[in-house]
Amino acid sequence: MKPPAGRFVFRRRGDRPSQLLCVLVFSFGILAANSCARRATRSPLAGSLSGWNVLLVTIDTLRADHLGAYGSLLGVTPTLDRLAREGLRFERTYAHVPLTLPSHTTIMTGLYPMSNGVRDNGSFRFDGSKPTLAGTLKTAGYRTGAFVGSFVVDARFGLNQGFGAYDDNYGSRPAGGELSLLERPAEQVLAPARDWILTGGSRAPGRSGDSGSGPWFAWIHLYDPHDPYNPPEPYRSRYAADLYAGEIAYADASLGATLAELQRAGSLNRTLVVVASDHGESLGEHGERTHGLFAYDATLRVPLIIWAPPSIRPAVVQSLARLVDISPTILDLVGVSANGSFDGHSLRPFVSGERTGDDAASYFEALNANLTRNWAPLTGVVSGGMKLIDLPIPELYDLAADAGELHNLYGRQPERARPLEQALDALTAGHRGATAAPVDRETSERLRSLGYLVAPVARPARTYTAADDPKTLVGLQNRLDAALDRLKSGDVDEAERLLKSILAERPDFMTAYDRLAFLYHETNRREEAIATLERASHEGVADAELLSTLGGYLQEANRLDRSAAVLEAALKMNPSEIDAYEKLGITYTRMKRFREAERQFRYVLSIDPNAPLTYNNLGSMFLAENRTSDAIEALSHAVALDPGLAAAHNGLGVAYARQGDKNRAVAEWREALRLRPELTDAADNLQRIGAGR
Repeated sequence: MKPPAGRFVFRRRGDRPSQLLCVLVFSFGILAANSCARRATRSPLAGSLSGWNVLLVTIDTLRADHLGAYGSLLGVTPTLDRLAREGLRFERTYAHVPLTLPSHTTIMTGLYPMSNGVRDNGSFRFDGSKPTLAGTLKTAGYRTGAFVGSFVVDARFGLNQGFGAYDDNYGSRPAGGELSLLERPAEQVLAPARDWILTGGSRAPGRSGDSGSGPWFAWIHLYDPHDPYNPPEPYRSRYAADLYAGEIAYADASLGATLAELQRAGSLNRTLVVVASDHGESLGEHGERTHGLFAYDATLRVPLIIWAPPSIRPAVVQSLARLVDISPTILDLVGVSANGSFDGHSLRPFVSGERTGDDAASYFEALNANLTRNWAPLTGVVSGGMKLIDLPIPELYDLAADAGELHNLYGRQPERARPLEQALDALTAGHRGATAAPVDRETSERLRSLGYLVAPVARPARTYTAADDPKTLVGLQNRLDAALDRLKSGDVDEAERLLKSILAERPDFMTAYDRLAFLYHETNRREEAIATLERASHEGVADAELLSTLGGYLQEANRLDRSAAVLEAALKMNPSEIDAYEKLGITYTRMKRFREAERQFRYVLSIDPNAPLTYNNLGSMFLAENRTSDAIEALSHAVALDPGLAAAHNGLGVAYARQGDKNRAVAEWREALRLRPELTDAADNLQRIGAGR
């Protein structure tokens, strides 16, 4: 991939020597920069950016301390450093979940996870019942577009709410169980975003309206710093010893090139730019390799930069800021009234220090291990420079004196924890735990008749002990990571041994069942894969995602009645398990229950209108039903969204052959074989009509 050409070059505005001195001093880590910037700053007025465009950039998995503006000496973020130097830099900004989907839902709604309903990746979906930043701005006359880099924020998870254009078109979605998530690099996210901005939204093929003049709101989500770290050249070679830094450097350079192009076109005039991260990365701190298990500052403290010259002058703001504050701040600045209430508040009055946010509390949680492994749930709060982590082994840190969170004060100074415990109780009062809906009795009995055990009621309340604390169990997590690394490298035997050892030690480790079943499936041991997931069911730890995977494997084994029963149960457990609808549609198709199959596929497309695999499956169903014209329409949608989808090209060939259009049929089959030379269906079709490859 060719690296971006050029950097983001701002128009100079005659920086005064005192301002330049502040930047130089801060680059060496001296806090005098804060007081220097403060003297030249006043708070912008509410609505002072009325009618301005809004550009929100979120860079996934970006630690604050890897930006030069936040003290890093790596030199990998010249674009972000320049934005921070010429705008507002919030020194202490906190995320609320160290995971992508719930964190972005918090940004878009201004609500904590327990208020917006999204507590984890994948198994939760934003239901649209709460107003979003995009929806509010759209109602106010903005055209709205989103351009995302990862399947984690695919439209099927609900964040397309309020966006007229939602570009998640990075090819075929994974069908579940893959070891890596589908993503696209920064340049491929930024290119359609740039075109949408420059053309007034007219170049957004396959998306709904929102073209024309007037202000715009664009959300750009760059996923590159997320594990696995795989930057393109020259960043891979340049940062061979630190590929995470290389990913950040690539994302920063790509963003800089796009901003420079927008500026040359005048599209950054009267544009409010907000840059943040959804969470950070542990990089081995506290024994955690990536993120999601713990909630230390390595994964919770994030950068937040607001740039809108000349209306907002440079400053470094020390008051506590939170991701729930982003939406109310943007709406306050552009003078648009909120459609509902927020858990956050506008940061505008805190810029000059006329108000302080030191008394504010920032709630956080990390529930993935609880939801997928039945480990102790992690919640906590940051307030007044102190941090409480509520676990069976509770933790209390003085962040000013102990930035690395190495000295737990809870046992020695419990009185300092009490105000934070009270604040945490107040924040969580009246909110339900993060659980999926239970399976009803009828579904449970049907599953039992097939030999599967799924509890008909929600998991009972339990008391967690130190043995359930993630700090105690982090070794198991690292063993899981090691198993996946072994599997990716082809060492199947060692991966299997590690996964079995995890389950022997912790039989409720749901993710280990899933990965072991995947290992068996990918090594052509389907019956062992099915047996592994059935064992999880018998242990009473199967969730909707595990049942969805099991239903898919049963379908492949041609046990269609069992497949349908399991997939239907998965959807009763969690109607947000979108893959289960897809798999159920395929099962119904094979059972010739075409009307029911079409309903499943149509539902997925109503949630995720840019899903090429779903269009392919719908087209295949139409072929099975001899609805050739409908098949061509659906399969044409599939290849328009993903030209590399060989199965859809093969299906189109079949449809054209049925219509007597041999030339188009041959062209589609040859394209399918070009994309996938091992696709025997296409080769057989060509041989059947006497055409060569």
